[in-house]
Amino acid sequence: MRSVFRTFFLLLLYFSVPLYAQSPENETKKLLVAVMVSDDHYDADKLLPPMMQRLGKENGWDVVILHGQGTANFPNIDVLDKADVLVVYIRRLALPKEQLEKVKKFVKSGRGLVGLRTACHAFVSSAKVLPEHSQNWREFDRDVLGGNYHGHGKDELGSEIENVAAQSDSPILKEVTPTRWHSVGSLYYTEPVKEDATIYQTASSSQRKNVPLTWTRMYGKTRIAFTALGHQKDFEIEAFQNLVRNLVHWAAQ
Repeated sequence: MRSVFRTFFLLLLYFSVPLYAQSPENETKKLLVAVMVSDDHYDADKLLPPMMQRLGKENGWDVVILHGQGTANFPNIDVLDKADVLVVYIRRLALPKEQLEKVKKFVKSGRGLVGLRTACHAFVSSAKVLPEHSQNWREFDRDVLGGNYHGHGKDELGSEIENVAAQSDSPILKEVTPTRWHSVGSLYYTEPVKEDATIYQTASSSQRKNVPLTWTRMYGKTRIAFTALGHQKDFEIEAFQNLVRNLVHWAAQ
C-alpha cells in the first residue's frame, strides 16, 4: 500500500510541475512597443519601421507599427490600450480628435513614451484651417517632452554630437559610441528644456553650442524620453540605433 501511495505521489509531482511551469501566468510577458510614423520627412516612414522590427527581434519586443501612410489617420491606434511604450516620429499632424484623445490617454497612463526628432512638433499642423474634427496639441513639446523647439540651424552645418561625460555610466548611453560624432542632421533648437530633465547628449554647430539633444524626464508617472537625432543618415549609425534601444528600455521600466 505504501509503495502504491509513493508511486501515485511521484506521478502527481511529475505531471504538476511542467503544467505549472507552462501556465500562461508564469510566462514572461513580452514588451509591446507601438511605433507611430506617417510622413516621409527624413524618410522616417521607410527607415524607422524596419529598424524597430529588428530591435524588437533582438530584444524580445513585440513591435506594432501605427502607420498613417502620409496622413493624420492611424486606423490601428487602439493598440495604445495595450502598448507598454509608444515611439513617436511624426511631423505637423493634426489628428482626428478621438485619435488624439487616445494618445493623450496613453501619455497619462504611467507607461513610457519615446519621441524622435520631429516629435517635438508632432501634433502641430502648419495648416491655417484644420480638417473637420481634427485637433492640434501645441503643448505636447513643452508639457510632455519638456522641450522648447523653436527652429533649427543651417542644414549644411549638421550637428556635432557629444555624450554628457557625467552620464557616461548611465544605461541610456550603453554602447552609444563613439562619444563624439558628426550628424549631417541640422541642429534642433530645443533650449531651454524643463529643469527636471536629465540630459545625456548635447549638440553644437558654429551657430550654437551645447544645445540639449537627448534627455529623459517624468510626466506624472509616465517616463518620457526624447532625442532630436533621427536624420536619414543617423539610421546608418550604430550609436543612434543603440540609443533608441536604450531609450525604449528605459521608458519601459
